Amino acid sequence: MNNNMFSLCRYLKFNGFDAYLILTSEFDHFKPQSDTFQEIDSNFVLESDLLRSDILYTDKRKIYRFFEQFSFVIASGYSVAYLNYCKVKIDIVIPYGSDLYDLPFYHEKPEYTDYFKVQRKALGKYQKSGIENASAVLFDYTNEDFENVIKKFSLKGVRYKLPCPFIYIHEFNPENKSYLLSKSKYESEILKIKSENEFVFFNHIRQSWKNPLDEWSNKGNDKIFRAFKSFLEKTNVAAGLIVFEYGTDVEDSKALVKELKIETNIYWFPVSSRRDILAILSFADMGIGEVGDFSWFSYGAVYEFLAMRIPVMHHRKDSIYINKVHSLYDMYSVNDEASILNSMLSAYHNKEERMKIAQKSHEWYIDQAINKPLQVIIQSINSKSYLKSLFFSKLKKINLELERIVFYFKLKAGNS
Repeated sequence: MNNNMFSLCRYLKFNGFDAYLILTSEFDHFKPQSDTFQEIDSNFVLESDLLRSDILYTDKRKIYRFFEQFSFVIASGYSVAYLNYCKVKIDIVIPYGSDLYDLPFYHEKPEYTDYFKVQRKALGKYQKSGIENASAVLFDYTNEDFENVIKKFSLKGVRYKLPCPFIYIHEFNPENKSYLLSKSKYESEILKIKSENEFVFFNHIRQSWKNPLDEWSNKGNDKIFRAFKSFLEKTNVAAGLIVFEYGTDVEDSKALVKELKIETNIYWFPVSSRRDILAILSFADMGIGEVGDFSWFSYGAVYEFLAMRIPVMHHRKDSIYINKVHSLYDMYSVNDEASILNSMLSAYHNKEERMKIAQKSHEWYIDQAINKPLQVIIQSINSKSYLKSLFFSKLKKINLELERIVFYFKLKAGNS
């Protein structure tokens, strides 16, 4: 999801580690080649079918033997469940969202077959215990409601309230934006949009406001379109809003744009790779994140703006985070149509203030979202006792072999 682990691997390799990315099934726009314009070293990206069988039909010994070659394992997504099921020690879990709030919990639905129920229950069980038994969980503070989800876990390891350092700043940084533009397949579109507009807003949150998949997925896109309509009326300026054909409500959003009569000011892009997204947004004047029902401290889109030094507005209720995070990055806090409009107007009319906010938030990002989590991860790797790990590895191999023998005799007894 979002290819976070690829960027983390690049940072670890930059810091002298032999880091390997194990991929199973990923959307094309979440694959490594979608996250860099540089050539990828094929020696550290490994495509694998290890986790593609239903969890209870997974060959435990095969997976255990494969991961035995690695001295430190960082897991994300449903791989947590599979590795835990196969007794692979997980050192750090870095969840991306639904692998924390949805996957570990079973909710029965009428359309589930008996077979699916068994597999889904097992997936949830091993996902939950995998998170709980990891040596550490890296997941920054979000909001009170989401923290209540985390309280459902009995974490035995350390929970670091830090994000994954998932944008590789040695390639993607504001000083590099001309290079990124020259490499992007959207170079001509970006130049055209900039030539046609005095001010450009950028919003790459998925279209999810009318039929969200769950309570966490309401992005408030409709509020953004309505506020932008008011912004155009109040300023009479040539302005554009870049959005993406991504999410459950693309057609509803297009219908709303038509109803508001702002079609000529909205620029729709297809589902795109992060490398192109970062190239496009680096030329925007203002970034817009989520403005749904929940306050969020951080997520991919916000950090992408901060990484490229673009000022951002989104729903963040500051009182939630004071005394719970190290510090707050500068931004425009919005949660409804009126506050979005006011922030749009403020950003447009006060360029000096807008640029100051962008610079300070970019500096915060480098310190708190890159350097600090990397320091924690590197210290965790360096402090691991490999002799102790080797001892427990041998015990697990014996246990897996005993499980295989017991299963064989049970099967034989059942057939006799």
